Amino acid sequence: MSNAGEQIVEVIKEKELQKISTDVIETVLDTTLKEGVFKELPILSTLFGTYNAATSIQDRLFIKKVLTFLYELKSVPQDERIKQVIKIEDDHKYKTRVGEKILFIINKCDDIDKSAMVGILFKVYLESKINYDEFLACVSCLERAPLPELINFIEGDWDELDTDGGGSELLSYGLMEIRLTKPELKINHNSPYDFQDKYAPSEEEVLESKIELKGFKALCYVTYVGDLLRKYLRNNQS
Repeated sequence: MSNAGEQIVEVIKEKELQKISTDVIETVLDTTLKEGVFKELPILSTLFGTYNAATSIQDRLFIKKVLTFLYELKSVPQDERIKQVIKIEDDHKYKTRVGEKILFIINKCDDIDKSAMVGILFKVYLESKINYDEFLACVSCLERAPLPELINFIEGDWDELDTDGGGSELLSYGLMEIRLTKPELKINHNSPYDFQDKYAPSEEEVLESKIELKGFKALCYVTYVGDLLRKYLRNNQS
């Protein structure tokens, strides 16, 4: 994985990244794919070796996910790509090097659309719109959320849900968080509660009978990471 990680980093830095097209991506799953495609686009050979090494459907799907990720980075100038990748590599707090991390992330994508989303988010990092920690946090949510629910969330325009209205599921994906509404506390001095003279109530029982707690509710609100996903992915869905 280490060697492959270094290779994908080199590809991200390469000027030839511009040559990745949607046609090339779709050709990967073509059963009549010829080795010539690898020769026409040397970065394919850099990443995956010879054509003969990518014969299984699983291998080709992985290649397609990687190319889909890389395709989203095309619009970022080469010097910016190089600068931002080196920035991560030089930060000692990240034990897993950026190339390996990207491959781990892409491998976990259970859909081509998710690998495109990861690419968009990494592009946003390369453009210095988010930091690397925010990129990783966004990706963590992508990995946990099923694609249909993720898309519905991204396209949604609401900021809060109750726990029975779908908020609990989004909570588990890290897209929402629980906040408690401020309750209204009232003391009813004319409490209708009747102890029926069975015993002399304590002061605590008397006070409890007079207290009314209203407006206490747990609501789910969109998290900071959820806001980032909406901001950068909403207008990038195919």
